[in-house]
Amino acid sequence: MKERVSLAPFTTFGVGGEARIFIEARTEEEIQEAITYARECNLQLYPLGAGSNLLVPDAGVDGVVLKIMLDDIAFENDGDDTLIIADAGARWEKIVDTASEHELFGIENLAGIPGTIGGASVQNIGAYGAELANTFEYADCINKTTGAHKRITRTEAAFAYRTSFFKTHREFIITRVTLRLSKHATPNITYPDLARVYEAGTPLRTPSEIIIAVRAIRAKKFPLSIEEGTAGSFFKNPVISRELADSLALRFPDLPLFPQEDGSVKISLAWLLDYALSLKGFSINKVRLYEKQPLIIVARTGATATEVSAFADEIAKRVFAATGIVIEREVETFGAK
Repeated sequence: MKERVSLAPFTTFGVGGEARIFIEARTEEEIQEAITYARECNLQLYPLGAGSNLLVPDAGVDGVVLKIMLDDIAFENDGDDTLIIADAGARWEKIVDTASEHELFGIENLAGIPGTIGGASVQNIGAYGAELANTFEYADCINKTTGAHKRITRTEAAFAYRTSFFKTHREFIITRVTLRLSKHATPNITYPDLARVYEAGTPLRTPSEIIIAVRAIRAKKFPLSIEEGTAGSFFKNPVISRELADSLALRFPDLPLFPQEDGSVKISLAWLLDYALSLKGFSINKVRLYEKQPLIIVARTGATATEVSAFADEIAKRVFAATGIVIEREVETFGAK
């Protein structure tokens, strides 16, 4: 246990203040001890994975930040399928590669996403036509209020676009996640970026081939400089009414529309920011929208969390003024109650 630890190095944004108390847990027993400590000190407890989808306030976090370090990965046969059982702190990229080494399909389209499997489950990560929810079997959790253990199944996890039971019930700390994968599956390469690569002659028959292709695509869309921080896509793609989508389609005929089962329509915010608002590369001081993918906010060394948040608010204001759409952040403010 340490006091007044800077959290910026533990995030991909690289900004923000200190944790009042910082604890690293490498076992479930240490998680339980942290829960007990926070309760006895009357402090809030905030689990932290790889810090890849959050923004730490400049004022820091007035509570106990629990860095989840458990990272074992195991396999178990279940009929024709294989269960991959990973501790919550296991890096997502390691899980993707390990599954590929076993020639298992199911998560290859999600290669290149930073973070841990615990955080991936909270967020229900998705990319290139796949979501974590498609393979999720169950998660083992500890209730940080009571210390009780609970297993959350796929149905109970209530996955939806970039959300889950775990996101709306913060009292649960994920300790282990189980995914169901298969050696017998049809490669999912219908997403436009992958379809173009395939049509150009790149083989996409195995998990490893798809992983290589996905990482190459992502590398062209994300900043790689060590002098810049980012949390990936900062905003969610808006889901709007059919009426609003139709009106926008009249104004912007090339706007990509994705009809949803409930009659609503998901639209491409990246397209709006780029082609409708001409904001790709837009900057204020040391914060900008990335030139190759305007959903990404980039913070240069020396930027503050306050500047990042204000910049995001400015983007949201411009989108609303131009379209009437209220956009939501995908990146969370760490330590917010």
